[in-house]
Amino acid sequence: MFFSGGRTAAQVADTLSGTVQDSLVVPVPDSLARAYLDSLHIPYSEAARVPDLDSLLRMVRDEEGLFYKLDSLGLMVLDDSGKPVVDSLKSFSSHTLSLMRMMQDLGLPLRDTIRIPVLDSAGRQVRDSLGFLYQTDSTGLIMLDSLGSFLVDSLASFTVKELRRMAREKRREEKAIADSIYKSTFHSLDTYVVPDSLLYRRVISWTHEEYYNDLYFKQIDTNINSNFHDYAHMKKDVGAVYPGTAGSPVLTHNFFKREEKKRFGFWNGGLSEAYDRETLPFYNAKSPFTVMSYSGTFFANKEEEELNVGFLHTQNLSPATNVQFFYQRKGTRGLLQNEATNTRTLAVTANHLGKRYVVHGGFIRNSLSKNENGGIKEDRFILDTLVEARTIPVFLTNASSVLGSNQLFVTQSLGIPIRIFKRDSLEAGEGTMMTLGHSGEWTTMTRTYNDEISRTDLDARNFYHGQFYLHPVRSADSVRTMILDNRFFLRLQPWSATAIVSKIEGGVGYELLSNYCFVPDFYTLGPSEMWENNLYVYAGASGMLKRYFGWNARGRLDLAGYYAGDMSLDANVRFSFYPVEPGIHLSGRFIFRRQTPDWFVQQYYSNHYVWNNEFEKSTDTRVEAKLSIPGWKTEASFSYGLLGNSIFYDTLGIVRQTDKLVNIMTATLTKNFSFWYVRLDHRFLLQLSSDRDIVPLPLLSANLRYYLEIPVVKDVMTAQIGADITFHTAYYMEAYNPALGNFHLQNEREYGNTPYIDAFINVKWKRAVIYVKYINVAQGWPDNDYFSAPHYIRPRRVFKLGVTWPFYIRPGKTAARSTSSEGPPVRASGNTAR
Repeated sequence: MFFSGGRTAAQVADTLSGTVQDSLVVPVPDSLARAYLDSLHIPYSEAARVPDLDSLLRMVRDEEGLFYKLDSLGLMVLDDSGKPVVDSLKSFSSHTLSLMRMMQDLGLPLRDTIRIPVLDSAGRQVRDSLGFLYQTDSTGLIMLDSLGSFLVDSLASFTVKELRRMAREKRREEKAIADSIYKSTFHSLDTYVVPDSLLYRRVISWTHEEYYNDLYFKQIDTNINSNFHDYAHMKKDVGAVYPGTAGSPVLTHNFFKREEKKRFGFWNGGLSEAYDRETLPFYNAKSPFTVMSYSGTFFANKEEEELNVGFLHTQNLSPATNVQFFYQRKGTRGLLQNEATNTRTLAVTANHLGKRYVVHGGFIRNSLSKNENGGIKEDRFILDTLVEARTIPVFLTNASSVLGSNQLFVTQSLGIPIRIFKRDSLEAGEGTMMTLGHSGEWTTMTRTYNDEISRTDLDARNFYHGQFYLHPVRSADSVRTMILDNRFFLRLQPWSATAIVSKIEGGVGYELLSNYCFVPDFYTLGPSEMWENNLYVYAGASGMLKRYFGWNARGRLDLAGYYAGDMSLDANVRFSFYPVEPGIHLSGRFIFRRQTPDWFVQQYYSNHYVWNNEFEKSTDTRVEAKLSIPGWKTEASFSYGLLGNSIFYDTLGIVRQTDKLVNIMTATLTKNFSFWYVRLDHRFLLQLSSDRDIVPLPLLSANLRYYLEIPVVKDVMTAQIGADITFHTAYYMEAYNPALGNFHLQNEREYGNTPYIDAFINVKWKRAVIYVKYINVAQGWPDNDYFSAPHYIRPRRVFKLGVTWPFYIRPGKTAARSTSSEGPPVRASGNTAR
């Protein structure tokens, strides 16, 4: 016998048919099958019908656990399709066979045998090994859901308590799955009000405008220089007049940066550290963003300690919706007697930047509590002697004031695409578009002043020129204003957001105004408030030409009410050139205002001041120009103002109106130099006033920072070591009035010509910015004239420590990282430099 390729090389006879086959086409069976066939004298061609065997050539179950029927020769019986016939008596138990007969009787396939429920001897369904009862169909088989799983009869299987628990677990599981899918998917901000360059930044910030809900994007203060100045007025201007303590009322040196609170002038000085709906920054953060800050005279005596803290936390609820909590406290116990100051701001706000719907809303609370001392009695205690500040006599020893404001607001707009000039204008912000909007606010503003001056305290009584109209010893003055303002506006975008005439807008508003001030008639008639109804309209337009040109103009006219006839116009233009990056920008601004003096300027009654005026409307015309070259760290501006029928407070603190025209010119220059490790930062302010008896201004004010900037560890730690210098020329600086909370003229003497120098070490370590300052390091040089306002002094030599830590939570990590965002609007709105 010959072998070739595993096949037999001989002819064998088929014992059943007697035919002769060529063994070359017959595969060689395995050893067990060959032994089994040899023992029965069966040719190898029947190897396919040999059953599974053990080593003793006995039939065993196959891989599926089945036995098969054998013929008389001991080979498996095949059906018509050539498949082995299962021996069910040997393969299945009696129970299984009964189930199979049942399925056969029902005419159902055997694969549905698994759907037969567990039955008792009476044929009733009983719980299976898991304790479940199942829903059955008309044939008595268990019903299946769309996924092929058994449907449990929950009402029969579980109690009500168990069913509720299972439902909670199911909802929790579904929510966990949904949250997992949501968190693992990137969700971008989709809105037409944010430029494409900012959409994917981790954190963006902006302020919004209350008339048309416009957004003005701003840089987040996270670099090493952003929080060096812990007083807001020093971030905004080169210097200011203030009573010397953190959080006090402020009057900036730059006339054109002085802020006014509409309808309530008592808050003018307090606006520097306060926020409102237009100056409070809003955020959109792709992960939670937090900023914590502290500054204060950490090593000073408890009686003189200054403490400033801030906390901001903001996070998104969705890619478009953000919530924010902000708290700030600035204050000190002061160097002098009765000088403690406490300024606080609390804001809880939210914003939504939807594809078409944009809304800002929230609540802002500001307060300024101050112990009023009127300043030191004689400046010689500072100029000519060295005495403990607490021992220096002051005018008022038992006086205080409290400013408060509450603002609840909402500003919302809805963009509606219109198919006129563009076939497909469904893309938000593109093509012809109409925007409908609403802006509303409820604001209350109050001020109280209390003092107690004995009849024998002649200095304190002369401080108020012997004027005691209501009580000879005690004062308890209070004023209050309530504003309820609602306006509706419409904006049309004829062609596109980047057209030369991109927006035409207008609106109408209604203001309900309530003022309260005590008058003697209240003794007989009872207290009452003065109510005013004001109706006004406003309109505007804007446009741009790519990034090279932009313009806007807005005006307002009061039609009826106390302010009827008032009007204002604000027009802006910008030209940009790009011979260098990031360009050269030239902007101009024209402002005209015609205003009725506020209610408390016209009539006021308190223990120390009384007036009843009929002032004419005042006018304020301004022209401003600014040149900015960011690449060269240079910025210059020029401003001119013409004041007509201006309002001022004379040397006695009485409000007056002049019929003279007052001209004011201002020029500013900001220029920073850097070479090697040396940094030289300069801010200069030059001002001229045509009538210093009405608007006194320093001729020159300056803020200089000279320092070394050293990269201690690259991209980890940077240190600055140097000095910060402020200076202004001598002039008749305005005096602070505790009873009114404002500033008035004085002609006692000029203040100035003395530099105020702080030595500092400023370090940025990863995300944290830490500084240590030695305040007033040059005290006594060239003299001791370090007054912040007439009879008020700046802090003496003391160490101050400050820490600012901005961080965000990185998705999936516990680390934090700072971020920044900026965008150049045509005009910045409000005090956004903070």
